[in-house]
Amino acid sequence: MTSVQTYQRPSSIEEAWRLLNEGGKSAKLVGGGVDVALFAPPEIIMLIDLADLPNRSIEMRDGELVMGAGVTLTELLESPLTAGYLDGIVATMLRQVASPLLRNAASVGGALASTHPWSDVITLFLALGARVTQYAGRLQTVLLDELLEGRGIIDRAIITEVILPVPADRTYVSFEKFVRTGFDVGMLNCACRLTMGDDGCEDVRIVFGGTPDIGHRLEAVENAVNEERLDQAAIESAAVLASEVIPARDDVRASADYRRVLAAVGIRRCFTRIAQRAGE
Repeated sequence: MTSVQTYQRPSSIEEAWRLLNEGGKSAKLVGGGVDVALFAPPEIIMLIDLADLPNRSIEMRDGELVMGAGVTLTELLESPLTAGYLDGIVATMLRQVASPLLRNAASVGGALASTHPWSDVITLFLALGARVTQYAGRLQTVLLDELLEGRGIIDRAIITEVILPVPADRTYVSFEKFVRTGFDVGMLNCACRLTMGDDGCEDVRIVFGGTPDIGHRLEAVENAVNEERLDQAAIESAAVLASEVIPARDDVRASADYRRVLAAVGIRRCFTRIAQRAGE
């Protein structure tokens, strides 16, 4: 951080966008500041602090959970609205993210825009079908799936809010994370969401993160579970398939082979919880 020469604190999103464009690659946005403190490249000479922007609210809007990009993970965790969304699945995930001190600083927008390769928030939000509103000269709302296709250049736009959609009736979600210690970066994480229809599972979304890449869907497993009853045979079949198709690799936290074992365990645990809640 010794290369920083200018610290700006704009009062409007238009001003922040202007400063970002003027600074080019030498400018970086600051949300909670965690990513900047840990991973700021040496060419950064201007920091643009977004703390004064009006993006710190959490609200229900037409049944959707809408959170400002400046909301900290602690604020989101402690919100009654979060507790009431899909049996509190967002709070369940957030309790497993980093330490309380880091959650006090890290922001929702920063969790999505960060360039490091692991994220519990992204894994769950992908499974939930989150949408993201960002400003790049104008406001635009896109699916998180689409936004992540440009990961690494996301900080050339300003995230303003994140939207979790209205869940359909009989929609269930489960999240699983594998760590060595409570505050450690996970070796793997998994989120499963589906709707129980009259003829079996519908709208299935299965996301794995920490492979060691960021969260991505396993469409082969989703297709295998769609229109199936969530019985023990279907759960075991999905677990085996997940271990076969997950794009796992070795890194310092776990081997690819171990991640494949964890993938099967994660599917079993998530689907078993869902089946129990749904009375399957």
